[in-house]
Amino acid sequence: MVVIFTGGKSTAINSPRHLTIRHARRTVFRSKLALGLASAEDDDGPDLAPGEERLNSFWAPALVAGPKYEITATQTVKAPSNDPLLLVSKQDFTVDAPQFSLPEGSIYSTYPPPAYPDDHRILPHVVLSDPHLPWERIGSPSTEKIPDNRNKVPWLVLLSFTQDELKLQPGSLGSLDFKQTATLSIKMTVGDLQQLSNVTTPSYKGVSDVTSKSGEFIFIKPDLFKSLFSKFDSENNRVDAKTPYTQNYKFLSHVRKINTTGMAVAGTEDVGIFSVVVSGRAGPMHNKSPANVAVHLLSIEGVEDMEFPGPEKDFVSLCSLHSWNYTVMPPGMLNVFDTFTALGKTLNVLRPPDEIINSLRGSDRVPNRVANRLQDGYSLVRYRLQTGEQTVALFRGPFTPSIVPRFDQFDKCSNSGQDLQILDQQIGIMDITYSSAWQLGRVLAAGDQSFTAALSRFRSAIHTAAIKASKEEAIIQAGTRQSFRSRTDVLGDLRGTVKKLDQIHLPQQKVGDGNNGGGNEPTHSRVPDGRWYRRPLGRKEYPRLGLNQDVVRDKYLTFAIQAALELSMAKDQNGDKSDEVYDETNSPVSTDWMVILAWVMDRMFLAGVPAHYLLTDPSHLGPESLRFFHIDPNWVDALIDGALSLGNHQGTDKDRQAIKCAINRYVEYLPSNQPHHPQIPTYGFYLRSDLVTMFPDLKVTTLPEPPEGTRPERAPLLRHEIVTDGVMLGLFDRVPGSDEFTGLKFTQPPHQQRFAAADSLSAERVIINIRKQYTVSQEERKNDQYPHRPLQKIEMRPGDHENWFIWDSKPKPSSSRASGSDEESDGDEDDDLGPENDLRILRLPHYADGQLAILQEKMGTFVDEKGHDKKYFDDDTATSALVAMQLTDPIYYLQINLQGNASLKNLQPSTAEKESPLEAKLRKLQLVKHTVVPNLTQGSGNDDSDNDEDTETMEQSSHTMIYRTEPPPLIHVPTSAPHVRPMVTETLEQAMSSPNPHGVLVPEVDNLAQDPAGAPIFQCNVYTPQEREVVLDKYGMKQDLVFSVIVKNNKPSNYKLMEFDIAVPLGPATGSGRNSLMETYDGPGATMLSNLRFNVLASFTTMPASNIRCLLLRLVPRSRKGYVSIEDVNELGFILSLAKINEYEEDRKLAILYTSAYYKYVHETDPRTDQFTVVIQKQAQESS
Repeated sequence: MVVIFTGGKSTAINSPRHLTIRHARRTVFRSKLALGLASAEDDDGPDLAPGEERLNSFWAPALVAGPKYEITATQTVKAPSNDPLLLVSKQDFTVDAPQFSLPEGSIYSTYPPPAYPDDHRILPHVVLSDPHLPWERIGSPSTEKIPDNRNKVPWLVLLSFTQDELKLQPGSLGSLDFKQTATLSIKMTVGDLQQLSNVTTPSYKGVSDVTSKSGEFIFIKPDLFKSLFSKFDSENNRVDAKTPYTQNYKFLSHVRKINTTGMAVAGTEDVGIFSVVVSGRAGPMHNKSPANVAVHLLSIEGVEDMEFPGPEKDFVSLCSLHSWNYTVMPPGMLNVFDTFTALGKTLNVLRPPDEIINSLRGSDRVPNRVANRLQDGYSLVRYRLQTGEQTVALFRGPFTPSIVPRFDQFDKCSNSGQDLQILDQQIGIMDITYSSAWQLGRVLAAGDQSFTAALSRFRSAIHTAAIKASKEEAIIQAGTRQSFRSRTDVLGDLRGTVKKLDQIHLPQQKVGDGNNGGGNEPTHSRVPDGRWYRRPLGRKEYPRLGLNQDVVRDKYLTFAIQAALELSMAKDQNGDKSDEVYDETNSPVSTDWMVILAWVMDRMFLAGVPAHYLLTDPSHLGPESLRFFHIDPNWVDALIDGALSLGNHQGTDKDRQAIKCAINRYVEYLPSNQPHHPQIPTYGFYLRSDLVTMFPDLKVTTLPEPPEGTRPERAPLLRHEIVTDGVMLGLFDRVPGSDEFTGLKFTQPPHQQRFAAADSLSAERVIINIRKQYTVSQEERKNDQYPHRPLQKIEMRPGDHENWFIWDSKPKPSSSRASGSDEESDGDEDDDLGPENDLRILRLPHYADGQLAILQEKMGTFVDEKGHDKKYFDDDTATSALVAMQLTDPIYYLQINLQGNASLKNLQPSTAEKESPLEAKLRKLQLVKHTVVPNLTQGSGNDDSDNDEDTETMEQSSHTMIYRTEPPPLIHVPTSAPHVRPMVTETLEQAMSSPNPHGVLVPEVDNLAQDPAGAPIFQCNVYTPQEREVVLDKYGMKQDLVFSVIVKNNKPSNYKLMEFDIAVPLGPATGSGRNSLMETYDGPGATMLSNLRFNVLASFTTMPASNIRCLLLRLVPRSRKGYVSIEDVNELGFILSLAKINEYEEDRKLAILYTSAYYKYVHETDPRTDQFTVVIQKQAQESS
């Protein structure tokens, strides 16, 4: 992770929600400042406004690395009787700094990015995260003695080389066996480098032994090295000297301090300070095809102390601390402006391309339905059922191309996620979107140890408080208010208790019956039993305090919610519980709640969600595209429900409901020092473009911008980051195209701009437009009506006098090119020019001096507020910051108008949604109601068992939602799809001869009277989801049937269950003389609901007595032994998918199904048989 240098205290927040948290904390600080509760000195806000930057020519540390330093410490000891004693201590020390390699994270960004193309006039540059790094060592010892507070030669320079300039031939380094890297450097130790006889190396004076240190080194030919480190005279001739000249590189390094608002990477801090090293060498100009160029960040420490190599030396070595390759394109093949423009035309919503969707449309119903699902942002994925079969399913992430409303059916918590699946019955494919989100939330939570521990402790705190309060309420309801008195009650009634102490010795007073002559006067009993009187309770009068008791169960949820709300409060300045809700800007009552709330809110921001859940198919986000989306609240709700399901030790998870109530209270809460509710994203965008790779800190601004000098009431960007190379993600809490979100603007960041040698550069000429620069304030610059108009156009050719650009090591005569232009020259002329453009460098410091002279002469003046003439530019020294402003290529930005955009019409809320109250728009959790896991045994809510579960019948189990569609006009033709197991047809004899006995023998009914020593009893029923009977679908569609099998009389028992079968007689609705549940079955088969210790197998067979064809559903244990103890089997429920139920004219019909149970040793071949009745209801009865 790259650390951003701020020059002061870090304001980074280690959270994916750092933008909203920082904005909220600033709002709170400003509120306290207005109330006088905070000091302006405590303001840690940025000293630069958004969009501002400050340039420095250098930022050198107080002590540089290299030379030895001496520290002297003196101490004077004085004594009354002796002379003062002076103690002096000296210690030598050196400053440690990088030398042959850079620390990890030093390179913030490079341009052009590795392997990316750009124009030949572009000067590569590197952005360093440490502003001191280029000056931590001495680059020019000769200038250290000359006082210069405006410029300083760095020890790091950036140079680019073609492949021919660095490629070494075998044997070039004598006997050394070397291998060049992709950037043509060689990894070796300094000692091995110094052993090369034909290589000149810089001198490392004043440095400890470095022979054992290793690094990467490049080998440059002496003539090229001499040109790169020499002066050039007015005639463009290289000035011969004995030693290299490095002072020209002081103009190619500078420091930028920027406001990081709107930046994905640097935006973790309010400000960022970076050093920038620019190459002074342009790319090759004569390439007819893309040319590969290697860029190296080189150390020039010790270069000034060496002499230029003689003829006996073949190479000069320099240490490369960072390198990369990029491609120089031929002229006219790349244009950043066109890239920005083309990107603005790709605006759309996140879904597959239209050509994929339209290719599925036609006259067939099923492909059209699939096309509609794809248009809704769905993808088709492989799905494996619990029983192991593979099928296909619909899946969509949280990002949708249209607004997804909340589902009213989704109002209960889930314990498995399966009840969140939705069956698209028109095409028979399951939608696993929300069940996958539930499972993902559970996995993410289980993988976070701190969250899991905090959630477990928080659940325990809620349960402890709720069960205690519920039991107290149960005791009070069983007796009187005095039956239970808490410590608070006792202390509150202490005064009355003391007053009654003087009467405690008196007997209990009674009213006379008139027989003793006393009439109705009160009398006293003989025993002072008022002190000890307690009527003993009978055994049945003792209140039962189990969680399953009605009074405890009914009150538990109320007290659990109360406990959760109290634990989610904040503390005041004294550490006591306050009336404020904890909102991440104050101190929490419970630190566990702080962890839980932060984790849940991070998930609402989709932090930590794997990329393949957010972007389910690569086709949704093509290259060079901008896609907007809506965030599905149901998906986020399911994700959080799965996470909060951890730590549930009860079937009825009321603690989870209490936690969600506390979360919803936080979402609804409006803090007193903030003008808005907590911000939660509802919309967002994906940007996939090479621009994101080129400029990782591509600045994003939401429109309209706040008035100058003000800050927005709400954070405009809630989450902004680079999710992978070339892909940017942004999340908002406002509707794209609304009045508060009219557009987006993407701007090149100030520290990741492009630097260019000239506005136009070719082998024949260079054109440089001198830009205006100012030394006055921003307000005073407004007096200049044309701030962007160039001051002067400089046009030069290779042979011109006092050139600003050096094309070649050996200058060419001016006449060879003076008469030609770019359009007039061709490739034939280039062949006669000798070694063309082998240098391509800026002529420094002449370039900087020329720029300064033009600014001093032509910037002009204005009249200030006092009526005096004042210069726009008033400086007498050429600096690297000034040169950097001139070298900056034009800054492009892309502004996208979102209002009225037809592509975003599906993201616009309806009129009713717009007019709905704010309370309805808040992103609260909807899966709040607690679920109920049905008991397998019937019982009263006041039984004496220790079961803490809510009692509910199997008919109220979870179900699968169904898309209600019109019946298909086509007749269904049974087919065996890849995910459907073909049914097996066999006779009874074949069934009995198989390894495991199965089949229905005779429809004889055993006695159902429960015998404690008898065989187990199976209570069976069949119903459709959400019903208690088989209710026909009003559209005539196929339906799922739930087979409920509850085992009774199985404890204690020695029976070993080998198999349990259910036979469903088949036959038409009319003409057979009996009632049949279905005529045939061609669905995908049956699946166990919860007891995965069994497999359910479906086949066709015949009943021997009546020769009736039936569907045989066999429940076979998975045990290797072939049987399981019946004591371990409580239920065998399963679901039979997509069965076509017979329709009868009567509203209600009864069908009989038969069962057989096989047991090891006693009923292996002669099963115990039974039968049960199934109710077929024509239409659902309205509930009373």
